[in-house]
Amino acid sequence: MFGPAPLQRLSLPEEFALLSYGENGRVPSPAQTAAGCAAAELGELALRRRLLIRPRKTRKLGLEIYQLRGEIELSANTPHTGLTWADDLLVALGTRTAGLAPRPLTVTRWLRERGRQALALHTGVLTERGVLRHRPGTVLTRTRHHPDPALRAALLNGVRAVRSEQVPLDEHMLFLCDLLDGAGLTKDFGLTLTRPQRLERARGVGAVGAFPETLRDTSTVLGFSLPARQGRTITIGD
Repeated sequence: MFGPAPLQRLSLPEEFALLSYGENGRVPSPAQTAAGCAAAELGELALRRRLLIRPRKTRKLGLEIYQLRGEIELSANTPHTGLTWADDLLVALGTRTAGLAPRPLTVTRWLRERGRQALALHTGVLTERGVLRHRPGTVLTRTRHHPDPALRAALLNGVRAVRSEQVPLDEHMLFLCDLLDGAGLTKDFGLTLTRPQRLERARGVGAVGAFPETLRDTSTVLGFSLPARQGRTITIGD
């Protein structure tokens, strides 16, 4: 049985992980979900103004063209966030982005390196909090993690409310929606945006126009950096 839903708001990677697990206890693509959790970690740090992603952009016919290859840049002042995993991540990123590093740290490279660890970490945290119910695998079946249906439905309703413009879009939901779009999950939920619509949002069209450009750029690159779905297995929790 599920315990009571936690009172505190979930972090961005926890929300992404929870929405990635279907009612059958599995994710559509483990490798993509792993990269998405790592991207959501960067998104959480960006929301806390601890880092940003510098995209490569050019202008053509008055429009900004995204090459969608972003470099991770830490803020000059990065005090503790209050989240152990986030503080540990800042230390690791600080080492990788220091001036002595041989080349800039790109988002795609970091997602490949961090993804498996990020998925295991946040799946474990959600399981400990009773938000995911762990069912161990057997000889014939794989490990499953079944999400709390009420909390998962509440998160989905929040996304639907933003998409239907029933509630204003805030920075947190911008990142969550970009990540869900990048993973194809909004398509699964019947809430998808087309690629042109996603790029219009990146350029500040509509409700996102009031958000800082650096924040929009960061969210855009993270969403577009997720790999395509495929079925390679990543075992979590065995």
